[in-house]
Order: sequence, then structure tokens, then C-alpha cells
Amino acid sequence: MTARPEPLLELTGIARSFPDGVTAVTEVDLTVRRGEIVALMGPSGCGKSTVLQLAAGLDTPTAGAVARHTDRVGYVWQDPTLLPWRTARRNVELFEELDGVPKVERRQRAELALAGVGLGEFLDHRPAQLSGGMRMRVALARALVVEPELFLFDEPFAALDELTRHELGDELLRLFALHGFGALFVTHSAGEAVHLADRVLVMSARPGRVVAEVSVPFARPRPPDVRSSPEFAALVGAVSRAMVGAS
Repeated sequence: MTARPEPLLELTGIARSFPDGVTAVTEVDLTVRRGEIVALMGPSGCGKSTVLQLAAGLDTPTAGAVARHTDRVGYVWQDPTLLPWRTARRNVELFEELDGVPKVERRQRAELALAGVGLGEFLDHRPAQLSGGMRMRVALARALVVEPELFLFDEPFAALDELTRHELGDELLRLFALHGFGALFVTHSAGEAVHLADRVLVMSARPGRVVAEVSVPFARPRPPDVRSSPEFAALVGAVSRAMVGAS
């Protein structure tokens, strides 16, 4: 038997309560392994972003344990959070600049990362000169320069039109095949979750906890026409039904 890939992220019995008495999440257990994408879904306000912040170490759980088995973590938000006065290349260089990486090295790494997401011709463009999808590609490149083993995505494509979402979803899968990272991907779209993920976890209404898991059996790389298959539609339906039951 082939051994399962090692865990990169383990949340065990996680809960997070706030001083105003609101409990955002409770008894959350999930694992992300190397070489898998796990999608996290649930009703608005169920604590998906809270889980992601706890996973990233940006917040501390009230109860339970967070174990990250790597220090190389990339985080991509719904807003690309680019600095408007910096070019695409200079935005991608930002975190390495703050870490003191020499200028020549960080410049080379930024250019390689931007070329890797299809923006090699836009190195010197500022965010206002780029489309929404291109700005999100810059955000992906900025996360890629740290060569993450674990990627955390907080609805990164939610503000984009459907065609651009599909294009960036395909781009993410290409990067996943190339780099082999593990990823936790928060989304509101059942179709996006099924297209990207190996497993889809559904959370309940607040206080959020994982109440359903749907395995996605499609092989990687995903067939180009997978979205139009009856099997895809059936899985999207299963995830949607789980979402209705979780509300």
C-alpha cells in the first residue's frame, strides 16, 4: 500500500469565541495533506475566514490545537491587497524585501513568479493598469515567491466574473500540478469547490463546525471538459444539498 502524504495542517477541536460572547466556530477538525486541495464551504457568517486565520496563525483559538507542519505558508485574500504605487514586480517583491532578501535575488524571483502566472510582459504595470484577474495573478505570484508548501485561499476569485474565475481556477490547478503544495480553499461556489478540490468540507451555521464531507474522485490533471460532465453536476448537487442542510 502507498503511504498517505504527510499532513501539512491539522486543526483539532478548534473553537474561537470573542469578548462580546459570540462563538464563531466550535469543534472544528480538519487536515490538509501535501498534494491535496481541500475546499471549505458554509453559510455566510459560519466562520470560514476565522478557520483560515486560525490556520495561518493570524489568530489564536479559544480551544483546540493548530499544527502547521511547515513554515512555508502562502496566503491569498479575496482582495489582492496590492500597493497602488508599486509595479507588479515591486508588489511581488514586497514580502521578501521586508525579510531582507537582497535586491537582485528578490527581483529575479519576482520576475520568475510573474512569468509563471502569465504576467511576464506586465512587470512594470501598476495595479490600476491591470484587470481584476491580472491583479489576482499578481497576488498569486507574491505568494508563490516564498515557495509555499501550504496555501491558504480566502475566496480569492469571488469578486471576478465567471469566465475569469474559470481561467484562474485552471491556472491554480496548473500551479498545483507544478509545485505540489497542499491548499485550504474557502469558497461560496459549489462548482468552484468541486472543480478545484479533492475533498469539500461543509460547515454549519454559526457556531461553525464541519458537518459534511464530499470526496471528489476526478483524476488529476482534471479533464478539460470535466465541468460539463454528468458526474460533475451530480457532485455539485451533492455539495449544494449539504449546504442547504447546513444552513
